[in-house]
Amino acid sequence: MSSFKPSGSVVVVTGAGGGIGRGIAAAFARRGASVVVTDVEGEAAEEVAGELRADGGSARAAQVDVTDARAVQSLADAVYAEEGRVDVLVNNAGVTMRPMRALWHGSEEDFRWMMEVNYFGVVNGLRAFLPRMLEQTGRRHVVNIASTAALNDVKGHSMYTGSKYALEGISNVLRAELADQGHDIGVTVVFPGAVATRIATSERLRAEADRSSARTVTPWVSAVDAHLDQTVADPDEVGERVFQAVLADDRYCLTQPVPARWQEQRLADLTGGFRDTPSTEPAS
Repeated sequence: MSSFKPSGSVVVVTGAGGGIGRGIAAAFARRGASVVVTDVEGEAAEEVAGELRADGGSARAAQVDVTDARAVQSLADAVYAEEGRVDVLVNNAGVTMRPMRALWHGSEEDFRWMMEVNYFGVVNGLRAFLPRMLEQTGRRHVVNIASTAALNDVKGHSMYTGSKYALEGISNVLRAELADQGHDIGVTVVFPGAVATRIATSERLRAEADRSSARTVTPWVSAVDAHLDQTVADPDEVGERVFQAVLADDRYCLTQPVPARWQEQRLADLTGGFRDTPSTEPAS
């Protein structure tokens, strides 16, 4: 497996009009990559691309809604027509909802919107870019942004957590499939914790009638005091950690320290869940 060389590479980052996406785009641009900054908010994408160029980087902006498969395919067509290749695809665009709520207080539309952006938005990116990335030579990489919500049971956050679990699952299988077929393409799943971004205001991107503020939503109130035990990370620091993970071909990337008990509990829950599974051994 060859090593990734950032200088002269082409990097596509979705949801890069701010926050984690902006931090990742900046980390690659500083190393000489040509970065395509995409966001559903076109003006935000243009602003970030302008900042990267002002800092000496190579960047251009594109407005795209990742839930629109045809729009994402058009983005891929445009990037390949101009650049001829994509070396790193970063599926970062994601949303959440406030107030946090119990699963039974989430509407069907809430669940569908969360999955359309956080899961199918990534699927759309993979299906649009991967076929041509497979035809390239040299080291290539896919980065999918999950969440530490997939490591810890964050009560009141079931819709978001479910979408991120799904994203981790397809990422793991994709990495195995690429390795099985001998493709020089790595896959990294990133687990950001609390980061200083605008994700809590994601519903600004929904139709006004669908927003939580347009109806009565019962906020989650925990019966047990619990703390996430996390510091709030800076998006630029997160971007740097993601860049280093691509260089190292890390399978997973934690953007900041998390309590070990989160991962230990997850493993214990998984193995414990199989304890009573019937044996596959043939009966004697």
